[in-house]
Amino acid sequence: MLRRTFALLVLFFAFPAPPSRGSAFSIWELGARSAGMGTAFTSVASDGSAIYYNPAGIGFQPGTHMQMDGLVVVGLFRFFPSSPLPGTVVPPNGFSGSIRPHFIPVASLYITREMSPKITFGFGIFTPFGLAANFTNFHDADPALTKFTGRWAGTRAHLESYWFQPTASYRLTPNSRIALGIAYVHTHLFLEKSILNPRGDGLEFGREAANTIFPGVDQEQAARVIARLLPEGRSRIAGTANSPAFNLGYLYKHPEGKFNFGLMMRSAVTNHLSGSASFAFPDNYPLEPFVGPDLLPKAFPSQAIKGSFTTPATYSVGVSSAALKKMLISFDFRLQDYRRFASVPLNFSVTKATDPDARTPAEQRLTFDFRNSYQLAFGIEKPLNPRIELRAGYLFDRSPVVEKSVGPLFPDCNRHGFTVGSTWNSGNMEFTFFYEAMWFVERNINVAANANLGTNGDYENFAHLFGMALRINRATKHK
Repeated sequence: MLRRTFALLVLFFAFPAPPSRGSAFSIWELGARSAGMGTAFTSVASDGSAIYYNPAGIGFQPGTHMQMDGLVVVGLFRFFPSSPLPGTVVPPNGFSGSIRPHFIPVASLYITREMSPKITFGFGIFTPFGLAANFTNFHDADPALTKFTGRWAGTRAHLESYWFQPTASYRLTPNSRIALGIAYVHTHLFLEKSILNPRGDGLEFGREAANTIFPGVDQEQAARVIARLLPEGRSRIAGTANSPAFNLGYLYKHPEGKFNFGLMMRSAVTNHLSGSASFAFPDNYPLEPFVGPDLLPKAFPSQAIKGSFTTPATYSVGVSSAALKKMLISFDFRLQDYRRFASVPLNFSVTKATDPDARTPAEQRLTFDFRNSYQLAFGIEKPLNPRIELRAGYLFDRSPVVEKSVGPLFPDCNRHGFTVGSTWNSGNMEFTFFYEAMWFVERNINVAANANLGTNGDYENFAHLFGMALRINRATKHK
């Protein structure tokens, strides 16, 4: 029975979907029990998700345990531009930044086994960082004034960062454990945006092509004409990276539950991406009869690219107590050094140095200049009877996204999460459920440098999160 159930869990996990948007691209709800407590789990760490929240917690779990957590996100993201071009058609409910499919599952898998009274091993597969955003709610042939105004800054984004983490916990004293996890991190990144903005990169391209297309005409005048006559194109960039990482944990638990204290540190990861860039343009644009059909394909050829970006380190401290009428009360503070995510350099392989017709730069740097973020989490857990436990919690998440970087890739704001959850025990199996209402504080952006990108305006976001977990427990006999 255990083997069959475990096989089903692995099969389910083998088909993951894109993760959801959290604080920028962090995901906290990677355990149904912990999420029901507002993710205040650093000093609790009482199930398999301890491998993510505080790996030292697996040392307090005797026996063998297999656990599968599933999370479903329904996001509602709206953008109302503040100064659209005259004639722009803005939907009554704003432009929708829907995440597709509308129901996005995120799965985690945890296995732990007590090898001796002092040593416990575990293995986890989880996604601490992920992003899914889609503002491509238009067709390329649609009139320009009906399209999403911020498409020049991005239309789609997709990030998956999978951690495969073997973990070992060691008993320091009867009431304290330490742990170390060494992770293999596989990351996939996809970015899409519209290009040849008449007020941006299209104008730059026009300046370079002015003497060729309109010889003898003032360069700036010719560039403005070319920029208006160029077709709107689309660029797509995709890459993958494989990197090492580590996770440290310490946990003290009072034998009577009067005081628990936990520390966790998850390392930063620098992802060195290898992938490809492709470009697409419509046919029969006004300038085509004068320059021929090969101008843009030669200027923007599909090619191999390299890039890099760093996901932040995470530092967490938690305290909890079950001294009040057997009700567990927990509090966490977490810090993430998102300043590491300052920019994403993209290095193209086909440039003027290798092909005189090419207009792709040697390097395109996407600058974000994020600030550090922090989270405050609070949770309670109360056994209703020997078979049922109830939970509730609250999470405040300070967004690391600064005003100039708010846009379709990161329509991010400070957020408040309110959670409830429960567990039902049946024999050696536990079934856990949770729900979270995630309310994003409305954000108004007015950055002069972003005016030509069309990203200034109001961002209104809300998300529903639903999760469940199946945990199978089996006692271990030591020789």
